[in-house]
Amino acid sequence: MQVSQTQANPQQTINIYDTNAPQKIQYALEKLLYVPEEDLKPRIIHKLMVYLKEKLKDKSYPLKVFIAKEGRIISGIVVSQIDPEYRSYGRKCGTFGWLYALTFKSCAALMNACEEFMRAHKIRKLRGPINYPKLIGGIGFQTKGFTHRMMSGVNFHHPKMREFRFLQDIGYHIESKYSCVHVTNDSWEKGKRIDPNIKIRYKTLLEFRAMREEIMALAQGSFHSILADAPGGTDRFEEMAHLFSLVPSLHYMISDDFQPEEWTEVDAFIETLNLCDLEKIVTWMPMAFDRDTDELIGLIISLPNLYQIWRKVPLTDDNVDTVMISKEYTGKGIFSALNNIGQTTLRINGIAYIEGTTIWSNNDRAIKTIFPHSTIIRDHMVVQKRIRA
Repeated sequence: MQVSQTQANPQQTINIYDTNAPQKIQYALEKLLYVPEEDLKPRIIHKLMVYLKEKLKDKSYPLKVFIAKEGRIISGIVVSQIDPEYRSYGRKCGTFGWLYALTFKSCAALMNACEEFMRAHKIRKLRGPINYPKLIGGIGFQTKGFTHRMMSGVNFHHPKMREFRFLQDIGYHIESKYSCVHVTNDSWEKGKRIDPNIKIRYKTLLEFRAMREEIMALAQGSFHSILADAPGGTDRFEEMAHLFSLVPSLHYMISDDFQPEEWTEVDAFIETLNLCDLEKIVTWMPMAFDRDTDELIGLIISLPNLYQIWRKVPLTDDNVDTVMISKEYTGKGIFSALNNIGQTTLRINGIAYIEGTTIWSNNDRAIKTIFPHSTIIRDHMVVQKRIRA
């Protein structure tokens, strides 16, 4: 359905189409989507199309795909949605993502369609880019780190992209900055000594799935301040669980003569490994529990680089995606302890590169904890605009 027209010049009209036709959406993505590592483009488009088809079929889920055409040329695309589990500073907010526009006027027309969509649903703030699904999309316009290899869960753009500037010229302002860091220190001093009332454990994938409600509750009561961008909920949990299921069993195999003492002298780590089967647990996910009550009080969720799985090459890259620490247990070195044990376990299985991703620049606790042990390699900017009634 054609929803609007914008005059680009006296000879040319920009047409904006609201479409739910998979063939048209996929064709536009094939024409416009930029992927730094070209061989990944077909798989990324396929993954995105699976997501969009599912959401477009759900009549209760507010999502629109707008395509811009100048004459017969496809000149832009954007996905706009109102995800019920997305929050910005704890409040409901509309988002746009997967924005590509060849010209300023195509960009302006696409965003006008998104804003009208928000008005129709009485949403007064539009924010982005928030590219669902996060595992292939990520958030923010990339402004630094274009030469680094792609990491799943981290957004990517062409170094000479113009959409970021286009949006600022039509009233969107930079609201949040996120950084990705290469974690260079494999052992953090504060994490070498663990409170005796805390134990670190690993779980199998089946056990992880069974803990969904407990993990979601921890996320709600975690130490972080109200985040600027919090795409999560059940969809995100299932996305992570599915990714873990894709890791080849060969990745977890260890030698018969493996000895924990050869990797560390920390008693808590040796205890952790001696109480689990390294070939059956999800090694990407160290958990902290209260030793007396067995309550889950801390968790780091790292993610294998999906792009390496797609390429069927050995897994060497890790995305530290999510950190949750119960507010009641802050200051006990749990974050650092989980990091130390988590890194060691990952390196046993061949992980050589660890990246902490999408760290909000206003999250002082995260900045003070992570940055001294790492180097910033990528930056991303999120923009927003107030939508007038």
